Order: sequence, then C-alpha cells, then structure tokens
Amino acid sequence: MVDKKKPQPEDPPKDQAATSTEVPVVQSSPENQMALMAQFGDVTGVAERPEDVDPNDLAGTEGIEPDQIRLPRLAIAQGLSPQMLPTESSFIRGLVIGDMFNDVTNEIYGAGPLTLVPVGRRVVRIEFDANDKKVPLDMEVPSGDPRLQWTASTPGGKKDLPPRATEFFEFVCLLLRPGKAPEMILVSIKATNKYQRKAAKDWLTFISMRGAAIYRGLYTLMSKIEKGKTKKGEDFNIGVFIVRNAGFIPTNIAAGKALVEFAKQQYERLNGKTIVVNREGGDDTEFDTAAMDAAPVGAGTEDPGM
Repeated sequence: MVDKKKPQPEDPPKDQAATSTEVPVVQSSPENQMALMAQFGDVTGVAERPEDVDPNDLAGTEGIEPDQIRLPRLAIAQGLSPQMLPTESSFIRGLVIGDMFNDVTNEIYGAGPLTLVPVGRRVVRIEFDANDKKVPLDMEVPSGDPRLQWTASTPGGKKDLPPRATEFFEFVCLLLRPGKAPEMILVSIKATNKYQRKAAKDWLTFISMRGAAIYRGLYTLMSKIEKGKTKKGEDFNIGVFIVRNAGFIPTNIAAGKALVEFAKQQYERLNGKTIVVNREGGDDTEFDTAAMDAAPVGAGTEDPGM
C-alpha cells in the first residue's frame, strides 16, 4: 500500500514548488533565433566594463607587443590643443582648458588629482621639423647635443630661440580609479618651461628617494594653467603638471598586494620594449618660453611644487 502522506518522487514538496525561482529552459526556435540576430545591429557599446567579462580570457590578444600599439597619453587641454577646436577632427565635446584627458579614448579626467603607479620611465629627445612640428626628424637626439641648447637670434644677444630638439620625461603609469580596472597611460612631460621641468624633477626625486622599485609607489597628478605670452606678445594659457608623493602601496591588504604584483608584471612586460606614443612637438611653440623661464617660479602664481 502506498503511503498517501508521503510525497511521491514526481511530486516536489509544496514549499519547494512555491519558492522555486528557476527559469525554465526554452528551446529557441529558428524563428526566435533569427529575430534575436536581427537585433544585433542595434547593440551599442558601453563605457563601463561588463561584470561578466572574464579577466583571464584574453583570446585573440596573444602576441600583441607594446611596440605594436599606441599607448594612450595623458594630455592637458590648453589654448592650442586641437581637441579644444570644434573645427578639428580630434575635437572633444565638453573639454575645457586645464582638463586632463586620454588622447586615445578622449575620456576627460578633469584637473585631478589622479592616482598613478609608474611602471616605467625614460627620457626621449626628439628634433621636429621646424616647418611642421608634427614631423620628427631625429627620434634619438643624444644627451648634451647642441640641438638641445637655447640660442640667440642676434650675436651676443639674449638666448631667445628655443632648442631645435625637445626633451620629454616620460612615465608609463597605471591610472587607478575607484570601481575601475587599472588603465595604462603615458605621462609625457615636455621640458619646455620651468614648470614642466620642475614637475619632472619632483617626480624623479620622489621615485629616487623612495628606495624601492618604481612600481611600489603611489603618486597624484593634477593640472594647472600658467600664464604666458605668445611670440606676438599676446596672453596665452599653458597647462602644466603638479606631482605629489602619495606614499607606498600598502601590501597588508589583499588589493594592495595584488596591485603590486600586477604593477610588477607590467614593468617586466614593458622593460626594454619600444613604446609608440603620439607626442606633441609644437603645441606650445607659439608662446615665449624664454619669457616664462625668465620669471622665478612663484612669481604671480602659486608654486606648483611640493
């Protein structure tokens, strides 16, 4: 005799049936599949990384080397930046003078502060074509080369002509932002005036005095607008970086320990590799850098240093 009080295998308990939230599997018909595929063309990208993206699934990216891609550069919007001009193809809507932005994704970061972990550094000296500052003539100008010296427009006069070659202090960094994966970006500091040279010197000093691997330190970066004069005597605004030391990456917490390991991997991956970046050779050649250098840091403005 069957015990009527005991539920049979084919009859789930009443409380289980009432609370089940499983979605039944429905076999899609060819018609349904075609209707879904017809909507593929309506899909648009999202800026945020989807939660279901597996960070370990890098299919199709094998063999891509650093010298095969263009590393994004952290730029500052200023008077002659094409990203500020609506008539230019690189125009970024919403960008204002003094904003930092990604020159590949066009993402605007504002004036900061941004938190960065450097994973590499180098000094690059380039001679650009005097008639077209976007065209490099020599990508490997050696240190101490006469082309890096200021010269006088008249014999024995003031050295008012900028160097033929430009020196860049460059830091490959991980940009850290809450809720986002680290973003690789290059901070290229063009040493064309005392403010930018000070920013580069400050950063190198912090790195040197830390007494640890370059990727163990945290730094913040802000942008500031300094006043200058064009060669015609007109007022001009130029963006400069302000670098601050933000301490060591803490390794007594899981996220900090993982960040150090990730940063070390990026350092080893980039070490000794050629890095392709879009540098600006002439975005400030129209203003009088010699006049800016003649005034001491802090004259008429806050010292952008420590």
